[in-house]
Amino acid sequence: MHEALLSELRQFVVELEQKEAAAIYFVPDEIIKAVKKAKSLEKLLHEIFMQVSGNGGIHLSPVIRREFGINTELMDHFKQWAPYSKERFEDELHDAIDRAEIRAGNQGVFFAGTPSKKEAEDALQLLKDIAHAAVSCQFHAKPAVSELYVEILDKLLQFYALANTYPEGNAVSYRNLISADRLYAMSGGDDTSTDALKAFAKEWYQQSPHTFLESMEGYFSYEYVHHFLYALTEDQLERLRSDYIRYIEEEFKLTRAKPEINHAKNLKIMLETVLGWTPQYPV
Repeated sequence: MHEALLSELRQFVVELEQKEAAAIYFVPDEIIKAVKKAKSLEKLLHEIFMQVSGNGGIHLSPVIRREFGINTELMDHFKQWAPYSKERFEDELHDAIDRAEIRAGNQGVFFAGTPSKKEAEDALQLLKDIAHAAVSCQFHAKPAVSELYVEILDKLLQFYALANTYPEGNAVSYRNLISADRLYAMSGGDDTSTDALKAFAKEWYQQSPHTFLESMEGYFSYEYVHHFLYALTEDQLERLRSDYIRYIEEEFKLTRAKPEINHAKNLKIMLETVLGWTPQYPV
C-alpha cells in the first residue's frame, strides 16, 4: 500500500515538472508600459555598470526585476518567455537605456570629481553602450557573441580612464578589471569568449603606458600573479620575476641571521612559484 502511494507521488511530481518545463510565459502589458514610461534611469545604468564590472558575471535578472517591478516567478522563468514577448521587452529596455540621462543631482554616483560637459556626455554614452551590450548578452542564447563581451570590457576601460569618473582609472581598478578569473566569470565560463577578452586585455595593456603588472608592488601577493600572466610578454615577466627574487634574497639573508622555520618555508614556496611562472595564452 505504501509503495503504491510512493509510486503515485513520484509520478505526480514528474508530471508537474514536465508541465512546468513546457510552460510558456508572457510579459504582461503593464510591465511593457512600465518600461516604456520609465524615467530617472540613472539607477538602472549604475546597477548594470556595477554588475558587469564585478566578479559575478553578467546576470541582469535581479536588476531588471527590481527596476520595473517584475514578479519573481516571471523572472525566474526568463528562459521560458515566449520569443515575441522577450523580443518586445528587450526592445523597450534598449529604448529605455537610450532615454537615460545623468541629472546634476545624481552625478556623484558616477563621478568622484566635477566633470566637464564633454566628459559627462562621454561618460553617459559609455554607460549606455555598456548597458546595451549587457542586455544583449542577457537576452540571447549562450554563448553570446564574444564581441559583446569585448565591447563591454573596452567601454569599462574607457570609462575608468576619464578624468573624474568613479571608480578612477588606477592600477587597482584596472587590475581588478582584467584579472583572468574575472574575465572568465564575465564570459559566463565560455572559453572562446574568455580567450577573446584576454586577447583584448593584453593588447590594451601592451599599448598603454601602464607598468603595474611588471613589479612586485603591483600585486597584493605573489599568489595573485597567475591571474595576469596571460597579459605579460616574456621580457615583462622576467622583470617581475627578478623583482620577486630580489625580495626573496633579502628576506633569506634576514632569516639566516635570525632563523624562523615558517618564514623560511614560505620563502621556499614563494621562490618555487616564482620560478615556475611562464607566459600564458594569448602570448
